[in-house]
Amino acid sequence: MFKHIPFIAALVSSAAFLLSLPAHAQAPIVDSSSPYGAALPPTATEPEQAPPPVDNSQAQNELFYQLQLLQEEVRTLRGLVENQTHQLKQLKNQATERYIDIDRRLASRPATKSNVTSSKSSTVSSKMAATGPKAKAGEQDAYRAAFALVRKNQYRDSIAAFQQFLNDYPDGKFAPNAHYWLGGLYMKIKPNDLEAARQSFAQMIDIAPNHAKTADSMYKLGTVYFLKDNKEKARYWLEKVVKDYSGGVSPAASEAETFLRQNF
Repeated sequence: MFKHIPFIAALVSSAAFLLSLPAHAQAPIVDSSSPYGAALPPTATEPEQAPPPVDNSQAQNELFYQLQLLQEEVRTLRGLVENQTHQLKQLKNQATERYIDIDRRLASRPATKSNVTSSKSSTVSSKMAATGPKAKAGEQDAYRAAFALVRKNQYRDSIAAFQQFLNDYPDGKFAPNAHYWLGGLYMKIKPNDLEAARQSFAQMIDIAPNHAKTADSMYKLGTVYFLKDNKEKARYWLEKVVKDYSGGVSPAASEAETFLRQNF
């Protein structure tokens, strides 16, 4: 019996040593499949937390709000453009009406000679007087018919009517007016016919140098040359208008001055 006492003492000593170890220490895990019995690392006590999901709803709402703002600005700008286009069309129609009214009054006014003694006033009167032969039978009606198409904005039909008028009455009382309006109509149609406009204004000036529309024809002839990139002739006619019709003689002079100042 006593021969087992040393063995029992050894067991008691080993048990006391194991009890003295920390209670929370984790025993190494031995891989039984490994021939060397290598210890594996201890498993994690807590699982890794996944990152929180990204919330895109706030960014989407912000983009949607910005898109609504842009759409509203586009609608506002479109409304402004449409309003300005309408106003511009009204102004053009009003300008055409004024031209028509002035043309009708000048056409119906008989040519007179001024009795003003001032040399400048006499020159002005001779330049602005609507001279020419008396209207032939049917001439005035044909002219008014062509003019009515201008009022209706039927520009190509009006061009054809004025051309027919000039074929029927090439030396008529209203022939200078017809050339003048043809020049403007050639600039009005799309695409513009600048060469036809140049010929019409030049013809008007040639056949009626003292007509009431001569100053306007000179000014417009200058602008046509400018559009045709012939600045030398454009300057010549614009400066001639300023020289011959300044001092309140014709509004074309101030328009020519403005054009020269802005483009030369």
